[in-house]
Order: sequence, then structure tokens, then C-alpha cells
Amino acid sequence: MNQAKLIIDGRDHELKEAVASVGRTPDNSISFPDDDRISRHHAEIEFRDGSHYLIDLGSSNGTAVNGAAISGEAELKDGDRIVFGGSREAVFSLSDGSRSEDPAGSSTPKITSNETEPIPGADLLSYEAKAAGNRAVYSGIDAAGTAAGAPGGGSNPMILVAGVVSGLALVAVAATVAVYYSGGSTNCDARARIIRPEAGDSITGAVDVELDVTDPGCVAKAVIVIDDTDVAAAEPPAFKAVLDARAIPEFADGRDHQVTVDLIDETGIRIRGRDPILLAFDTKASAKPTPAIQIADANTNAGPQKQASVSLLEVQSMAQKLVAQFAGGKAYDLRDRQFLQEIQKRTAEFALAGYSERAAAYRDVINVAFVREQNIDAPIGFILAMSRSKFDPTKAGNDEGLWRMDRTFVADNKYDGSCGSSTLMDKDQTCAARAAAAYMKALVLGALDGDPLYGVAAFGKTPADAAEWKTKLPANRSDIWRAIQGNAEREQLLRFLAAGIVTENPKRFGLDKDRPLSELYRITL
Repeated sequence: MNQAKLIIDGRDHELKEAVASVGRTPDNSISFPDDDRISRHHAEIEFRDGSHYLIDLGSSNGTAVNGAAISGEAELKDGDRIVFGGSREAVFSLSDGSRSEDPAGSSTPKITSNETEPIPGADLLSYEAKAAGNRAVYSGIDAAGTAAGAPGGGSNPMILVAGVVSGLALVAVAATVAVYYSGGSTNCDARARIIRPEAGDSITGAVDVELDVTDPGCVAKAVIVIDDTDVAAAEPPAFKAVLDARAIPEFADGRDHQVTVDLIDETGIRIRGRDPILLAFDTKASAKPTPAIQIADANTNAGPQKQASVSLLEVQSMAQKLVAQFAGGKAYDLRDRQFLQEIQKRTAEFALAGYSERAAAYRDVINVAFVREQNIDAPIGFILAMSRSKFDPTKAGNDEGLWRMDRTFVADNKYDGSCGSSTLMDKDQTCAARAAAAYMKALVLGALDGDPLYGVAAFGKTPADAAEWKTKLPANRSDIWRAIQGNAEREQLLRFLAAGIVTENPKRFGLDKDRPLSELYRITL
């Protein structure tokens, strides 16, 4: 069988893994550590059903095949030309020894999948040209030697770091820059995490940043990174820096931003941070209104009655607590920023007053059908009903009952076998609950290895189709957002999690008269 590979700048990168990743960080199979147009996790090439598929992972600057931008995924053919982020070209090859034509000559640095090379002879001017998109000038010095922020300074402002003197010689600054953008393997086992400010804080002025660095003996410098942009550095042994929201107006929008700490070892190798936190930056001069969740009363036409602002950090915490209610010990990675933002957007739809009273009317039939009869996790029946109908059993198109199921689908698959003469539209919803519970058992326990969240995402598929869908998912499915690429499946998962975090935290969403849904099934947990 021909070995699939990417040819990049004259070098072969064999695609030996079932899923090969491409991105800027060194944890990818193929990495471009010095290219700011490449996202941290930019794309994947997955081998399934005898073919290779290129999947863009929502990258900032996109991916193209043979000049056409892709959305989602594209099947690759021998000789296809791929451009990542508009800057890095590759040729996909299935040949068994003959080399496809090299893309883009040899004008760009050569990259291997397991190591990177330091940038030789970096100077301040070449650094600024390379990092213009990063809005970062280390040590607060611009190309003319003017302190950033001083009159006449031509560069964007940089947060001043404790211990860095603005009068450092340009040669020293250039050396620092070269260190920051070096790469490769390292024997340094140091790790860092942010102690202050704390996750979830809102920074409106200047604050000290304190780091906890383990095994710091091999560390030359720590770099503070906001949303992939380097903004400050901290020197050993104190590892303290200053963050000033006024100096970074591009981030001072009142919203959450991901902040990490990268370490630079004594040889210039960059060690990527692993413990990001979310911080908000805000100033009177540049602050924008924090997105508000509009909350309307489901029983009136009065329109929005309250506003509530829920940060991404809170969304993440609520989602983690929610999924912890499910049995089976499934571990999910819920840190993806886009994932959390999409959940956050959908919470407004479910922040409707009176949901707990509507749900209480069906408490017994849901607990009996899902927990007692089918041994399904107690939250599934309630949250799924909220996400699909908001506990309104009114027929919508061909879909009926609290779980919005098609009567023909239910009958053909005999999920209504215990309903007798009852229907999905009966007022007490006993038949609908039994049909939905039987169906979810077939999905979760029969087709999807007992994984409830993947069962929610697959809602609407037959168990056979769900089992087939599972074979196309990556072996490691803990990062559920990256694993699930289909829009329909993603949407169902997002709505489920949004409905769940609202109904478990009603007061946080301005629903003072509602109660958490778990009070209706807590006795069954």
C-alpha cells in the first residue's frame, strides 16, 4: 500500500497516524512554530474508510485545497496542493517513492514533525516585521530605540516587565527576541501556572502577575500569552510581571481571554503552557458592553425582563459540574474556547422563566421511564426534554412530545412497544417518555459505548447509523468538540449543554423563581 505523506519544503512527512494534526504548537504531528498565520491546532488529516480527509479545525486563517477554501472537511487525492493559513504550502502524496513537485520552493524555513530550528541571526527589525500581527515589542523598545508609548514611538505598546530596563541595547533585545522564538526538544521539565490574578478576574488597570514555576533552574524567562499573543515576560527568580489593561486595548473589551504562560529554557527552547486561565480586561476608555443574556418570560410577550452576564469561565465550570452527574466515569475536555463560546451563545434561548414548574408536571413519568425502566442517567431525560422542547409537548412539524420524536421513526423501531394505545401526544407524556428512554438506551448503551454526550449528539440517528458514525470518530474522544465535526451533531450537543447549565443554575441566569432541575431527580441519583 502506498504511504501517504505531506511534502513540505522538500521534506517528507509520513502520515502514519490515524489522525495527524497540523498546527503552530509542538504537540502537533506537523508544527510551524514561527508562523503566526497558523493556528495552534489548525487542521487534521484523518484516515478512514480507505481515504484521507483534511479537516479544518476552525482555524483563524483557513485551509485551502487546490486553491479552494474548505469548510469542514475535504477528501484528499494524490497530488493535491494544500495551503494552511494562506502561508504554508504542502503537497499530499500517495506515491510509493516518487516525489511530488515541491510547493513554494525553499524560501521558507524547513519544518520537521518532531523538532524545530531556532531562528538564526534574528534582529529587532526582522522580529518586528515577523511579529507585526502579534502586536508585541519585547522590552518596550521599538525599532528606532524609542520606548514604546513615549512620544514618537512607532510601535504598539508592550507591557513593561519587572527587571527589564527600557535602555537595554538593541543587540540585547535582539538576542531576547531570538530566544523567544526558538524551538526544539528540551530536557527542561519546568512548568508554570498563574497564581495572581485569579481565573475569572476582571483587570481594569495595572496588576502584578505572580507565577508558580516548578523546577525553575533551567528557565531563562517566562512569557505571558493572551489569545496566542505574547504580551509580557517575567524574569527569574521572582517571576513577576505587570499586566495593564490600558496598554492592551485590543484585549480590553470586557470579555474573557485565554491567558497562558510559556517558558523559555536556557538554550532558547520554548515550552508551551498547559494550564490556561480566563481573564477579562476592561478600561473606561476602551471597554465595550459585556454581551448580555436576554431573559424573557415564557408566559408573556413582555420581552426581555432581565440581563445576566455569565463569563466563559463560569460556563466551563457549570458544564464540568453538569457532566459529572453522568455515570460511567467519562472524562471530557471542556476547555476549547470556541466550544464554550457557542454554549454561552445558546444559553439565552433557555433562560425562560417557569421551566421548573413545567418540568415538575412530568417528574414521575420521566424518572420511571429513564431511570427505573431503562437505567439511563437521571439528568438525560430532563435536560434532553428542555433542550428539545423546553417542556412544551406541542407538536412541531412531524415531531411530537417533549423529546420531539417522529411518530413513524418511533413506530418503525418499536420504541413505543410498551405504550399500548397511548401516543406521543398524550397529555401525561408517559408514552413519549418510554419511547425516548428506550431510544436513548439503544443509542447510549447499545451503539456508543455508554457515552451519554455522544448519545445526545447522535439523537435522530438509528442505533445502526450511530454505530457507523462512531467508527468515524477519533479513538480518543475526550475532546468532544474536536472529535465531533458534523454541524447537526454539534448543534444538538451545544443545545443540551446550554439547557443543562441554565436549568442547574437558574439564579445565575436571572431566573429567581425557578429551581434547579436536579431537584426533580436528585432522589434517583
